Amino acid sequence: MRRSILYALPLAALFCTMPALAMEVPTDLVVQNLNGVQQCIKTFTTTPDVDPATLMEDPFDYEGYTYTFASITKAEHFFAEEKPQSRVVTVETSSKELTKVLEALSPSLPYDDGQYQGTLNLDHTTIRTEAAGYTTKSYGISATKEIGNLDTNDMAYVPATTVKDGVVIPLSNVDWQVQGTALVGDVLVPSTYKAVATYSGTGYYTAATGYVTTAEYTGTVHCEELDSITYTLTYVGQEITEEPEPIAAAKPFWQNHWVLGGAGLVLAAVAFTSGLLLARRHKEDLDESVDMDLELDEETEEIIP
Repeated sequence: MRRSILYALPLAALFCTMPALAMEVPTDLVVQNLNGVQQCIKTFTTTPDVDPATLMEDPFDYEGYTYTFASITKAEHFFAEEKPQSRVVTVETSSKELTKVLEALSPSLPYDDGQYQGTLNLDHTTIRTEAAGYTTKSYGISATKEIGNLDTNDMAYVPATTVKDGVVIPLSNVDWQVQGTALVGDVLVPSTYKAVATYSGTGYYTAATGYVTTAEYTGTVHCEELDSITYTLTYVGQEITEEPEPIAAAKPFWQNHWVLGGAGLVLAAVAFTSGLLLARRHKEDLDESVDMDLELDEETEEIIP
């Protein structure tokens, strides 16, 4: 397996390969050769509102390769925080008995204010119950009283009212009963009486119209929000190769430039050599002519007296 070659691009190259309208700058940029595949990997850390499509680039060239978009991945980063939280809850019940009150109170409550979430639990020490209001109610009340050993069945012996549970109630009925008899002559006649007095009336009391219970729920709530997103874009590179120049049709031997050029050089050399030879020959002829003139002058001087 081919070893990966990993190196970072210079900052200038980073900007050169970005589209003209791109607003995000890569937080990391790496070029590597992984298992024979040339890659350019760009990493962006952006806010959640950035459209990842704006990060994708058209094919671009860098250091002998043309890179084309291949894939994109993302990793979400959340901001987390917690704090204590409480909530007071009010419920209404028809009774102030603790069992009835607890039936109306949930052991726990979910908490969500749009930012923080969690569960709050009932704090039993904070339960307070009181009457929601009061009203007066009536009830029937009755009493029976026996009054005996009365010599007559005279109503004067029977009280007109009696008291029960602190309520004064009037006499409603009297039942006279014979307790004893006596012989008067040959006839038995009542000698003592017992009065069974019945009293009935209406009692009144103040009653609660209902009960209100307050209780506090406490707990720890958490806040977890999407803070940023890291996008990793991978581009695959294709090596750029130069196309060879087209081969020209073969020319006749005498039309080749190097042949013509060589022939020209040869002709120039021959002309130059011929010129040198002619100049030399001309000089020799001049020298010979001068020598002949000198010899004639010498002979003439000898002849003249």
